[in-house]
Amino acid sequence: MPAQRPFAIGNWSFQHLKVSPTLYAREGENEPFEYREVNELSHAGGRFSTGVRTNDYGQRYSYVTASHELLFESSSAEYKFNVIKFGNQVTYSTSSPGASVDVFPWIFDDFLMIIELTMRKSGAAADSKTDEADRRFEVQINDKVIQYSPSDLVHPAPKEKVSQVIIATTDKFSILSNVNLYFSGCDVYREFPPGEINKVDQQGKGYPGAGTDYYLTPDKGYPPGITTLTIKDGFSEATVVVEFDHDTSKKQVTMTIKSFTSKLCDIRHFSLEDNYYPNAICIAL
Repeated sequence: MPAQRPFAIGNWSFQHLKVSPTLYAREGENEPFEYREVNELSHAGGRFSTGVRTNDYGQRYSYVTASHELLFESSSAEYKFNVIKFGNQVTYSTSSPGASVDVFPWIFDDFLMIIELTMRKSGAAADSKTDEADRRFEVQINDKVIQYSPSDLVHPAPKEKVSQVIIATTDKFSILSNVNLYFSGCDVYREFPPGEINKVDQQGKGYPGAGTDYYLTPDKGYPPGITTLTIKDGFSEATVVVEFDHDTSKKQVTMTIKSFTSKLCDIRHFSLEDNYYPNAICIAL
């Protein structure tokens, strides 16, 4: 899991739990987010982290800064989670009875959206599964934050990784990411809301997100010749370089992922919420 992604807490027996070290609960639906210190809780869900950092763009976000043990204690049980940080990745694990680390992908089974640190009281009634089935996580689709159910359809990851596609000069491209992404190296434009073209400098505002209707010129096209787009996350932990080669004689653009340091990066196509996302640069840390 990326160090900059928060986790959820699956306290599905709704026990009163004391927590150490202090957690930070992210609050608010839009930037700038607020972070409330949490030392005890009795609910499930939420967006938590063990630390907060300011990114390269002056925005405060969840961040795991070091490895540690995370302890939840009730009046009758304790649940320990090992949090191991290596580079920009964090591995969560537990061997405590009644505890588990549950992983939830989004859209594709190799695209990690969030993890949940789950705790169940020994002997809890089976109907607590009903609450778990009602899990909802937040994702961002074309700048709108929606509630997503882990029971929604998830597609198998493509068997072959595609790093290059040829598109028409009027075709749009899309972006799928599990962290905020920031653009440099060239201008990026987006038709959003529909019928309105705006210059943009980032994709995502604190949520895993999918966006489409991207172009490199305000007339919904691409500059002649070769244009290089650099995409970074907010903490500069991953860099993706995409080349757009516009052959005006053939009226086509070759879009190529030239390099990447993210955990996952390729070009995909998918549908979501009745919208089609073609030529999607899929980036996951």
